[in-house]
Amino acid sequence: MTLPDGNGLDLVREINDGGAAIRIPTLVLTAGLDHSVAARAVEASAQGAQSKAASIPETVEAIKRLTGAGHPEG
Repeated sequence: MTLPDGNGLDLVREINDGGAAIRIPTLVLTAGLDHSVAARAVEASAQGAQSKAASIPETVEAIKRLTGAGHPEG
């Protein structure tokens, strides 16, 4: 998971290990999603991973799950 100026997994770690008072839900979007990529994303503290090829409704649903949007307790 390469970014122009770094590694996507390092960025996920930085976002979630920065000592912030709140946890930021993180969904990794990647061109090549397989089981090992998803597992590495979760190990890096992401809450999920999804292929960039997923449809917009699938991506919206994933974001809703991560944020609790649309749920009475969310």
